[in-house]
Amino acid sequence: MILDQEIDELNQLVLKMVDQVTKNISDAFDTYRQDCCEYSINDDIVDQLERLIEEMSLHLILKERLYARDLRLVSGVLKMVADLERIGDHAEDIMNLCIKYKGLGRVHFDTIDKMFDITRQMVQNSIISFVNRNLELAQDVIRRDEAVDEDYSNIIAYIIALDDTNQITSSLAIYTTLVVKYVERIADHAVNIAEWAIYIINGFHKDRQIF
Repeated sequence: MILDQEIDELNQLVLKMVDQVTKNISDAFDTYRQDCCEYSINDDIVDQLERLIEEMSLHLILKERLYARDLRLVSGVLKMVADLERIGDHAEDIMNLCIKYKGLGRVHFDTIDKMFDITRQMVQNSIISFVNRNLELAQDVIRRDEAVDEDYSNIIAYIIALDDTNQITSSLAIYTTLVVKYVERIADHAVNIAEWAIYIINGFHKDRQIF
């Protein structure tokens, strides 16, 4: 019973971290889209939750005799929170860029909004796949990363074309390039979370069975 309570507490801490990270992503994306600084991001909360989860996970691994299912969960969570923390860092990176380049404007390109929306959904679905142990949803997150990579390549090509014809300032080109690169990295971390969700579900990681 005590172990079950500790596992439940671990899950609750993960969900708290998820809530904060997803809020930070939404605030960062909205700040870029609106070219404003109405939101603020406190990444310290994310870092604190990561440390708490790591401490509890290590305690469970070292102090408890875990069954294979529980060991997969705890070890998978230990890996997942590292990716969640990096997503939080990239949200903060985007926010800092928005503050630095406030008032500069933004590149009006529908593909950027599409890339934001797909990435945000990938993060949400990777977490849902973990919470609901949904294998198909996790696999869908992994597949969708190709669309984000394609959008990223198209955006960079578009920015280069604008720069070649002097239709964009160097500052705006740099700003946009950095923002979409951080978004692309967030999508990569969502894929990692989905892969760890799959591992927690069936013991496979990147098509290799660990246990």
